[in-house]
Amino acid sequence: MDIFTSIFYGVVQGLTEFLPISSSGHNVLLAKLFDIKAPSLSFDIFAHLGSMLAILFFFYRNFDNEKENLPETSLIIKISLLSWIPILLVGYFFRDFFDGSARELEIVSTSFVVSGIFISLHLFKQYKLKFFQIIFLMSVFQILAAFPGISRSGITIGIGLFFGLSPRRAVIISFLMSVPVIFLASSYDLYIILVNNKFDQNIYSIIISLLFSFFVSFLGIKLMLLIARNYNFKWFGIYNILIGIIILAFL
Repeated sequence: MDIFTSIFYGVVQGLTEFLPISSSGHNVLLAKLFDIKAPSLSFDIFAHLGSMLAILFFFYRNFDNEKENLPETSLIIKISLLSWIPILLVGYFFRDFFDGSARELEIVSTSFVVSGIFISLHLFKQYKLKFFQIIFLMSVFQILAAFPGISRSGITIGIGLFFGLSPRRAVIISFLMSVPVIFLASSYDLYIILVNNKFDQNIYSIIISLLFSFFVSFLGIKLMLLIARNYNFKWFGIYNILIGIIILAFL
């Protein structure tokens, strides 16, 4: 993969990982739209690690400022330990489907629409549940994010808002839940690559994509917090639904 493409996918990964617009869905769509090679698994791993490093850096720098939006330490540990289980189980047992048929544009376009609906639910109705019940539902609904086109952050934030979390708290909890998911999924993929000796990217492409993913992811985190302050999630709902409908219309 050339330097320009490495930068391109690093920027796309960083921009879409924490905004409620699917990173994997946009990778599939942009690869087909511009007729460029979709990122390989080894490339994808390190682009995602750039996003994970960005969120860890954010919590390192801002943990004290976000204490009011974070649960107590024991609950943080429970969230970190439990939130990844549903989506990784589904990803493990149905990996071939999600790496193959699920990347067809018909499914990706439908997934964009579904993602837009979830991020918009709170605009029509809200229900109040206990905090741990909300966390459980956010973890379960993360399963849908295995589909390219369905945003993990969009699903988790949408569920959090729908069941009574404040916008900023929903965003912060979604950030927190992303760490174990990205880390464990990337670790498993890296293990598969090393076992099968299929590391197919040069070190320069990897470093470039990781750095761009890190910096743009950090900007995406800041942008999401700004959006949470102004409560403008409806525009992401509109964006996802429109892009899904447009893809379907041109198939």
